Amino acid sequence: MKLALLGLWLNVVPSLAQTPADSLGQQSIHDSLDLQSVEIVAQKPVVRMTTDKMTYNVQQDADAKTMTLLDMLRKVPMVTVDGQDNVTVKGSSNFKVYVDGKPNQMFQSNFSQVAKSMPASVVKSIDVITSPGAKYDAEGTSGVLDIKMIRQSGQPNGDCDNCYNGNVEFALGNKGERANAYIGGQKKKLTYSAMGMFVWQGFDHIKVNTARVQQTAIGESRQTSDMEFDQKHPFSMGNFTLGYAIDTLSTINVSAGILGGNTSQGIYPRNTFSGGPYGTGFSYIYHSDQHNSFMGFNTSADYQRWLNADHTSSLTLSYLFDYNPGHNRMRTIYNHVADVMGLTLSDLYSNSHTWGSSHTGQADLTLDLGKGQTLETGAKFISRRNKSDSRLYNVVDGIDVLNADASVLYRNLQSIVAGYAQYKLTKEKYNARLGLRYEHTFESVKYAEHSDRNFHKDYGNLVPSGSVGYNITPTSNLGLTYTMRISRPGISQLNPYTDRTDPTALTYGNPSLAVVKSHNVTLAYNFFMPKVMFNVSLSHDYVGNEIENYQFVDADNKYNSTYANNGKSRNTYMDAFVRWVATKTSTLMLSGNVSYGDWKAKELGYHNWGWSGNAYLGLEQQLPWKVKGSLGLFAQTRQYNLMGYNSGMQFFNASLTRTFLKERLELSARYHCPLRSHLIIDQHSAGADFSNHTHISFPMQIVALTVKWNFGNTKKQFGQYSSKINNDFNDSQKQDSPTSKMGM
Repeated sequence: MKLALLGLWLNVVPSLAQTPADSLGQQSIHDSLDLQSVEIVAQKPVVRMTTDKMTYNVQQDADAKTMTLLDMLRKVPMVTVDGQDNVTVKGSSNFKVYVDGKPNQMFQSNFSQVAKSMPASVVKSIDVITSPGAKYDAEGTSGVLDIKMIRQSGQPNGDCDNCYNGNVEFALGNKGERANAYIGGQKKKLTYSAMGMFVWQGFDHIKVNTARVQQTAIGESRQTSDMEFDQKHPFSMGNFTLGYAIDTLSTINVSAGILGGNTSQGIYPRNTFSGGPYGTGFSYIYHSDQHNSFMGFNTSADYQRWLNADHTSSLTLSYLFDYNPGHNRMRTIYNHVADVMGLTLSDLYSNSHTWGSSHTGQADLTLDLGKGQTLETGAKFISRRNKSDSRLYNVVDGIDVLNADASVLYRNLQSIVAGYAQYKLTKEKYNARLGLRYEHTFESVKYAEHSDRNFHKDYGNLVPSGSVGYNITPTSNLGLTYTMRISRPGISQLNPYTDRTDPTALTYGNPSLAVVKSHNVTLAYNFFMPKVMFNVSLSHDYVGNEIENYQFVDADNKYNSTYANNGKSRNTYMDAFVRWVATKTSTLMLSGNVSYGDWKAKELGYHNWGWSGNAYLGLEQQLPWKVKGSLGLFAQTRQYNLMGYNSGMQFFNASLTRTFLKERLELSARYHCPLRSHLIIDQHSAGADFSNHTHISFPMQIVALTVKWNFGNTKKQFGQYSSKINNDFNDSQKQDSPTSKMGM
């Protein structure tokens, strides 16, 4: 019995690799341990860190019942969410978003909006993959953020003929409402799941104050803008999955998902100008109605064939289709412009449509070479079609008149061919991985109305990666990784369309941008005990041709904003996570990081550097009357970039949860940012001939109540077949194992 208990305890220890001995140990647990006769008190890891990735188990966090996905990301190591809901991984916004191990363009394009609309209760876990292996796409210089949804697919459990479970959830708060439902189950060899949600959010009295100072040929000028506006964010999402076991060696899975949302706001800013070309000064007011909408649809199919009875070698064929249209409209009407000097103000209407679609086919072969050796190889083809139709109209006597010179119909065609090979070795306390991937990109850009601007280019990238790990003790390990990553410029960065809706500024892309290459080295240490777990990682990133959004003032005194491969950046990043079960009723958690960044754009004469950090301190407390409570404090220091910085911030949140009727009914309450009604953010940027300061006041005080009803005839989860293969993005799941029932 003591040996069985020891094996059970070791089974929840995170390790850098699973060996055949692990599998034998797990089998002995099933054979010799009767959980009904033993009371076990242990900690199921909320964070599991291996050599190349970190997994945050959202469903093990008490705040998942009341928070959104964006709120939860603030607690995840190596992820930062600033005051404007911009998400970065290891200090960089250049990362790829995956859903259930696959690229998801509809999440990628609108990630912040989707994340703050989605309840964390529908997310199973969040993977931060800083060193993806050669098997996966090389895009995303700071890695991959993989969102694992609660859904069912794959090989059914043999003892479940007609099992199902699900829930219905409603939330009501001062900033919006939400309704979502989920069901998943198994009918003999078929597994299924379906989820749908609708969210409405609204924020009132958002205030933005901007002050800009520019050096011109005839002296210094000053511009200020003061505005207050409201925002509305309706959002809906649904997905459906099916899995079927053809036989004991073959499975097939299909899935489909759709989401959509929009943002509407009306802005009434007052603009004031003085000095330089503006003389003694003047002011004017304009009214701008903005409506931005997005939609996404994807569908996928996967076939997996095991090549041996031990399920250690396999062939997988996959297909994925994405379609993502968007529509942005803005109408600007000026008032009180009689005394304006040095500016040409005219009423404008901007109407922009974007379409993006992609087809992805992939074949992966995994071979067990014996003695802890595995070879993975495969090929992939991606076909992407992106189109942008941006039209600018001058409003004359209430009639929209097309400005053809300022309008662009733009099409981007991209094809990517890739192949890879990866070797893995596990021997005693050591493990290693060595991989090489090659991607060749064929890209063309065409303008329907300006054929003289058309261009075509193709280029190849050889992308190496590797890692080595060592299990110091059964409860601690150490790992070192090297990864090269690339980032192709997006359509918004390439699009040369000039946005002229602001009479003092021009915004446009650069179609000649080149692919960005990033190099990363990371050293990670993990320690786990039943009451304490500790993870720390130290990494360094270098990018030699960073795409930077930079600003300058042109000869016409216009404030220009565009992109160029003019940056070099170095970022040293240390991240730590500690979780301590202090008592039977109290658990403390600390997640934080500190980093030093250095950014240069030599051609422009820009250089900036600085220290940054953030931390989340949380307490989970079991209260009387079976109430679970949580408190959290988030603090962030000033965040630097090439042109300046964003100010720090801090906020506090609290939640209470109680279950009734044998855990069928859950009631939760959340109070966010109770110490102040608004979050204050200051942004500063400066160049050779200008300085810009923005002050934002955003309403953050949230009170919300959530009601959830759980139903079904089982609590089993119906996941994919247990495999000995270590998949970089999808860890093999041990179905119905003793550890799956362990709590704190």
